Amino acid sequence: MDSIIPALEAPVIISDLTGENFTHLTEAEKKQDEKVAKSTRNLVLINDKIKFQSEEDLENYIEENFNQIFPDLVLIKRQHTINTQRCDLLCSTKLVKQPVIIELKNEEDRGLISQLTRYRKALLIEKPFTEQIDYSLPVKLIAIAPTFHEDNYTDKEASKFENDFCLWEFSIDIEENQEIAQFNLSGKIYDIPYPIFGLPGKILNSESYSKSLPTFAWEFYSRLDQKYKKDFLALRNLLIGQPKIKEMVTTSYKKVLYGTGAGKNHKKLAEITNTSGKDVCLFLWLPTFVHTKSDQPVARFGLVLKSSSNPLSNDSIVEWLVSTKETLNSKNTPDINSEVAAYNRDGTLKWSRANLYLANVTFRYTQDLAKLEEWKRVVQTSNKKSKKGLKQIVNSYQNNPTFWLLMYVLKGVTPETINDEDRAWWESYKTQTPTYLGWYIDLAIKTWNYRIK
Repeated sequence: MDSIIPALEAPVIISDLTGENFTHLTEAEKKQDEKVAKSTRNLVLINDKIKFQSEEDLENYIEENFNQIFPDLVLIKRQHTINTQRCDLLCSTKLVKQPVIIELKNEEDRGLISQLTRYRKALLIEKPFTEQIDYSLPVKLIAIAPTFHEDNYTDKEASKFENDFCLWEFSIDIEENQEIAQFNLSGKIYDIPYPIFGLPGKILNSESYSKSLPTFAWEFYSRLDQKYKKDFLALRNLLIGQPKIKEMVTTSYKKVLYGTGAGKNHKKLAEITNTSGKDVCLFLWLPTFVHTKSDQPVARFGLVLKSSSNPLSNDSIVEWLVSTKETLNSKNTPDINSEVAAYNRDGTLKWSRANLYLANVTFRYTQDLAKLEEWKRVVQTSNKKSKKGLKQIVNSYQNNPTFWLLMYVLKGVTPETINDEDRAWWESYKTQTPTYLGWYIDLAIKTWNYRIK
C-alpha cells in the first residue's frame, strides 16, 4: 500500500494560468509566466457546448479584440473600481463621449440589472476621466452573456433606466472538423484563436504542450518519471478544462491539486502526488455516503491499482478505493481476498473493492416502503439510548443523497423524474462497477460539474 501518500502540504502556490500571486518567483520567471498565461487562454467543451474556461478568459478576449468588436467605442479602463463597485469595462462613444459600462458574464446571472444600476450610480457620483467622458449624456449599460435569466428582462422593464439597458447574448460556435472557434455577438462573427480543451479525439503534442505550462506546473511535470509525463498532460488537459478550476502546486513540487482552492471549504476535483521513494498516486473526489443532509456528498478517494499499472492512465485497473484525508494506515488494510468493504465509525465508506464501489456507497438506501415502516415501528418502541442511532439509520435508508447524486451523474435523472425502470437499471448496474481508471476519472469530472453549479 506504499502508493498511498500524505495529503496536500502547506503552503500551497496557486497556479491558475494567470501568472499572478507568485511572490517568490524571480522577475524573469514572472515575465515568462505572464507570457505563458497569455498564450494558454483556452476554451473548454462541456456538455457539448464550447465555453470560455473562465470569466477572466472572456474579459481577456473582449479586451484584446475590443476595437474590432466595438468600433464605435473607446475602452477607458478595465475593472474600474469606485467605492467597492467594480465594472468590467468602462468605455465611452467615440463621437460624443457618452459613458458606457459593459458587464461580461460567462454564465447566466439573474442579478445583472441591479449590478449595472449600482455601477451607474457610483460612476455618476465620482465622475472619473472627465476628459474622455461627457457626463451630461445618459449612461449606456450593456450586459453581455451566453444567456439571460428571465428576471433580467423583468428587472429591466421595471427600471426607470430601461431605455439605457442593452442585453446582448453571445454564442461560441465551431464548424465541423474545425478547431478554430468563433465568437458570435449580435450576428457578427469573430475568430477565437484559443485552443479548445476537451475536444474528442484531439491528440496532444506533448513537447509543445509542456512548453506552455505555467512555471509551477512545469516544475511538477519536469520531476515526473518519463513514463508518466504523457498521461499527466492528457489528464491535466481534462481537469483544467472544467469550469472554475484552479491548478495549485505545493512549494515542494510534489503535489498538484485541482479545485476552487486548497482550504477546507473549497470544492476539489483531483490531486496528483509524486513523493520521493513512493510511486505517483492519483486521488479523486468521488460520491460517498455521508450522515448529513447534503445533496452533494463526496470524499477524497485514493486509488490502489493493479500491480505495475500506470497511475495516470485511463486503461489502468483499479483494485481498491480508499477514502482518506491524509496518509493511509496500512494496518487497516482489509484482507486481500476480501470482498467486504470497510467503513468508518460514522458509517462512511473507507475501503471498497472497485467492482463493488457503487453498491457500497449506497448500501443504506431502499425504496421498500413496507420495510421502512417496520423499521420506524422498531424505533418507536426502542429505549432512549438506542433510539437516536436507529433513527439515523432509518433516515439514511430512506433518503441517501449519494444515491440521488449518482443517479444524476450516471443516468441524468433527478429524484422527481426517477421511475421503476431507472431503479431496475440501478440494481443491475451497481454490482457491475467498471474497474478501469478512466471510468473513475469521468465520474469525478461529472460529479465536479454537478457540484460546481
